Amino acid sequence: MTPAERERFQNLLLMATESPFEGERRNALEAAERMAKRYDMTLEEAARSGGEAMQKPTERKRSTFEEAEAEAAARERAFSEMAQFMRDMEDKARSEKARHQEALKAAYARGLDAEERRAEERKKRGDWQVRRNNGRRRNPLVHASVLLHETQLPMTEIASICGLDVWTVAGLKLKMREGATG
Repeated sequence: MTPAERERFQNLLLMATESPFEGERRNALEAAERMAKRYDMTLEEAARSGGEAMQKPTERKRSTFEEAEAEAAARERAFSEMAQFMRDMEDKARSEKARHQEALKAAYARGLDAEERRAEERKKRGDWQVRRNNGRRRNPLVHASVLLHETQLPMTEIASICGLDVWTVAGLKLKMREGATG
């Protein structure tokens, strides 16, 4: 025990006997008991020795081999704890992924995102459906000509609206110019 601890122990005993307040006396006595217990003594044994007996025996100096062995054991313990932590994290990630996959399957079973999934599957297959002119739809070339004549939309947008490529729309625009001048 350091001299400061010994002095504190004696002050605690003094306060436990002379304090006018019951709570202060009780707390000082409990603190002194805890301090004595730390040195494996009863309060009476520590009080009789005046704290002298509460000196811990000095540890003998470990050899270099023992220190290296202790360090290797500590390193091995740290490594095994780290490995266990990593295994736990991987297990958690696997279970989270499985849970997510199950939730996704359940959502698909309920019909969520069905249209988007079908479009994605068609896109993956390269299944581009050619639209048929069903009578209600205007001829794409005529439609593009009307849009070029009546709007100021960019050629790329007209091409996407009509389902044509940009070069066809550009050709239509040039032909419209020639017809106006010629």
